[in-house]
Amino acid sequence: MGDSPAPNPQVETTTDGNETQQVNPDSVADGEYGDETAAWLARTMGGRLESSSIALSSEQYEQARSVLGDDYDTRLEQYVEVAGDTSSEADDTAAGEFEAARENQRTLATEVQRYRQQYAAYRAARERGDEREARVTARAMERTASNVSERGRQLNRNFERIENATSVDLSEGQAELNETTANVTATQAAVREETLVGTTLTVRANDATASFTDPGTLSGRIQTENGSAVADETVELRVGSRLRTVRTDSNGAFETLYRPRSARLGEQSVSVEYVPRSDSVYLSDTATVTVDVRQVTPTVRSELAPETVGYGDRLDVSAAVTVESTGLAGIPVEFGTDDTVLARTTTGPNGTATATARVPATVDDGDRQVVARIPYENRAITGARSTAPVVVVETGTTLAVNASYTDEGVLARGRLRTVDGTPVAGRPVRLRVGESGTQVVETDGDGSFAAVLAAPQTNASATVTATYDEPESNLGNATTTATVPATGAPGDDGGPAPVGSGSGGDSLVDSLLAILFGSDGGLGSLGSGLVGYDWLPVVVGGVVLAVVVASWVVISRFRGSGDTDPVETADESTAEPDRPEAEPTVTGPTFDERVDTHLDGGDYDAAAMAAYAAVHDELAAQNGISEGATHWELLQRSRANGVPEEQVTDIETVVEAFETAAFAPSSVDPDRAETAVERAREIRSNGHP
Repeated sequence: MGDSPAPNPQVETTTDGNETQQVNPDSVADGEYGDETAAWLARTMGGRLESSSIALSSEQYEQARSVLGDDYDTRLEQYVEVAGDTSSEADDTAAGEFEAARENQRTLATEVQRYRQQYAAYRAARERGDEREARVTARAMERTASNVSERGRQLNRNFERIENATSVDLSEGQAELNETTANVTATQAAVREETLVGTTLTVRANDATASFTDPGTLSGRIQTENGSAVADETVELRVGSRLRTVRTDSNGAFETLYRPRSARLGEQSVSVEYVPRSDSVYLSDTATVTVDVRQVTPTVRSELAPETVGYGDRLDVSAAVTVESTGLAGIPVEFGTDDTVLARTTTGPNGTATATARVPATVDDGDRQVVARIPYENRAITGARSTAPVVVVETGTTLAVNASYTDEGVLARGRLRTVDGTPVAGRPVRLRVGESGTQVVETDGDGSFAAVLAAPQTNASATVTATYDEPESNLGNATTTATVPATGAPGDDGGPAPVGSGSGGDSLVDSLLAILFGSDGGLGSLGSGLVGYDWLPVVVGGVVLAVVVASWVVISRFRGSGDTDPVETADESTAEPDRPEAEPTVTGPTFDERVDTHLDGGDYDAAAMAAYAAVHDELAAQNGISEGATHWELLQRSRANGVPEEQVTDIETVVEAFETAAFAPSSVDPDRAETAVERAREIRSNGHP
């Protein structure tokens, strides 16, 4: 089946005896012909999925991805909309499978392309006799082949569920898909046989219990598949989430310690993996042992600076986590006050954690305590905490608002700032027209807000009131109003628009010119009653110039305020003087340096948590999301704030890895940690063009 153009939806033939023979998914509404439209859309997307599989089997990678591009996305959006109106619940299920199939197929095309590029490099290394490079490439191919196999399995499942939920036949696409993945699997088996040597790892626990202060001893042995010992070699083992370096003896035997940190209490299955060097001839192997994990309580000491802060101020926090004077590395630490999380990070090799936060609006003013805590429960390390005092001062605010009539009601737009002009994002502003009910809107990233309010029943002038008033906040209250004149009410025959409405200054200029010159804007109307005065054009010209200049000054100010009313009202407290500019970011390891250190050291939990901390800070700043949002709230709020779906998928990858690292009994898989770090880099890159 080739990548033929999608059929014209207007020639869909119905089978229910209905005389209507034309169905267009772009125009069907309210469920009309919904079942037929859903069927056509499903067949269209199914055809593109099959075309992608065929292109992939022919090594046309870009074609395999592009056929699932914008047109597929458009049809999927239509299918989701139509599925909500059809009589079948299966359509709703199929919509999710079509979306998942698109992502899995795109990713599969990329992974297969990567594998075949790696295979070409492997063959080239073999041909020139570079055995080390061949081994390095073959080991990289192991991971890529595993990714291909996993994506192929997921895609097969998507195809099967689509076929079960719709009338679409994807058998040809599945056949092409299975042939592609089988080819990669067979090729890698040959490479493995040609270049690499499989191993067998056996491990047993010498001690029934283990804790951080009293680690358990593990004994084991590494052999090749044919029974030969991996003898007298220095090798690396990943015990849980930690890398250990051991020396095998002449029989391939070794001993190492298991010192639990994030493991859950009680009997736990501990994973031990043999991790060969990238240029090793040996393949890795994994074994498990059962150990009873006991708990240890650490000491947490924290500091912060400065001791007095206000909204948006920088706050430097640090903590030291130790057990019997030994620093604990790779332990997650949260800094927060009341119910607001200010920063998340992990301890370094010496057990210290440092972070820089900006004080959010959700921290109430007054004497507060910043808590540094380990977010563990029922773990080998207890969830200890420490506090440090800080004084949070109130920061004054100003509100600006303008309003105008629209066909839908009264459009109110404005902006919330601090008294020194800093935009205030993610805060609730209450709006009302006259004495009617209140509507609450949230400010966006630059402090602005907009809402359409119910218009008064009459054409009388209306007053729009905007109020910011949060009792548990470090921001002061502010209230302002804007009046919508009666002449601008719906049904009016064209009086001048109210100041601040519509497109802003242009309507103001038009109104002024109309008042001066008449409805046609000409000079004649103004001077028509004063014929015979030779000085009139000069005077009129001067008046016109003065009025237009004055108008332009007003309009420029209006536009400079971001289409909000130029009148701003400060909070009821005394306005504070302007604060100095924020200090530059603290020097220290960059995000890339931190995560690279964690990955190189095999600390995949720490890498995943560092990736999440960076993404959390980036998204909170970009989208006005509360610093105290949990990891799942961060994902939900990002989607609600209109973050593109591809980036939402990336955020979900980072969030899931973080949850495993911080809260799951097992450690983050290396592949998942590396993927989370890459997604975090992409998100940060998008936020820092």
